[in-house]
Amino acid sequence: MSYVQALCSKCDKVVEVDKNEEAWVCPHCSSPFVVEKGIRRFNAQKKDVAKKVKAADKGIADFEVEGGVLLRYKGKAAEVAIPESITKIGDNAFENNENIEKLILHDSLREIGGYAFRGCKKLREIRLPDSITNIGEWAFRECESLKSVMLPPQLRKIADSLFADCASLEKVDIGDNVAEIGIFAFSGCKSLTAIELPKNLSAIGKYAFSGCEKLEKMVISDGVSLIEDHTFAECKALSDVTMPKALKGIGQFAFKDCVSLRFVQLPAGVLSVDGFTGCTGLRAMEIPAKCETIGDFSGCTNLETIRIPATVKSVNGGFENCPKLLSINWPNLSGFMKFFPAYYEQEVDKRKKLGVCIYCGGEFKLIGKTCKVCGKKKDY
Repeated sequence: MSYVQALCSKCDKVVEVDKNEEAWVCPHCSSPFVVEKGIRRFNAQKKDVAKKVKAADKGIADFEVEGGVLLRYKGKAAEVAIPESITKIGDNAFENNENIEKLILHDSLREIGGYAFRGCKKLREIRLPDSITNIGEWAFRECESLKSVMLPPQLRKIADSLFADCASLEKVDIGDNVAEIGIFAFSGCKSLTAIELPKNLSAIGKYAFSGCEKLEKMVISDGVSLIEDHTFAECKALSDVTMPKALKGIGQFAFKDCVSLRFVQLPAGVLSVDGFTGCTGLRAMEIPAKCETIGDFSGCTNLETIRIPATVKSVNGGFENCPKLLSINWPNLSGFMKFFPAYYEQEVDKRKKLGVCIYCGGEFKLIGKTCKVCGKKKDY
């Protein structure tokens, strides 16, 4: 086989193809295209980029450069091609640029600094070359017109707040080498409907996908052992979550106000479960057999039943405003009833009518009126 690069006619992404084949199926969008045409389109685009980069070298006055690092872009063009002499776009180089709409990067570029394009509200098109190995924090934050991004394959970390508040961002392709997603990385990406996480991913930061209102499905990579605080908070359309096999804990407010969640299957090895505050779609919850701690489920207004193992010895938060939660299967329930207000009120009323202890259901001694089981005095 003789592999060359081509452009998919459907999604415009670079694909490696066998030039001896007549047709190829794009691995990104699954659309078939004619190999010969795809190769021609790729070569034409490459030639066009080279031409624009060469032209940019002539207009170097718009670029403040030092040692191959672009310190600041001073021009006002809507389309900007980075000169070939530049190997790094420095911190804040285009920050809050009000004119740039399209960015052309060459294959010698190695790094994009922090805040480099932050607040470029008109930036709608950028193709990140494979040569890039690092992109700094906040680099594309508040790029409100950006709709899709394909991250370079050598990237190992998605930096903190990299695409936060990119309100129009619909699609992101993440390479297999990414092992970590930073805090707030995609927070506030209100148009993001789907994202495929790489198999090698081992860490997702706090608030990473918070406020992704249109995100419907999430398969969390098996290497992730902790879902951090607020990671998927306010993902209101999220209805399908596949938890990682190695999961040990779920942090506070991790799935807060994910109102479309109806059911969550938790892996057997989870030791701590929190983070489902305000999940009004949840009807039932089963806590895994090895779990030791559960957190805040307040505001799960439609939660009707929960099964908790005897291994759970502490509750950090509780089940306030869970009016339908009246079916609780937990061997340790008697000592924790007050964490379940709706159930507690029902049980207290029932036990008062039966004339038994409201704390454990035991009978009272005739003399002294103390409970035969827990020793507490009758107080009603």
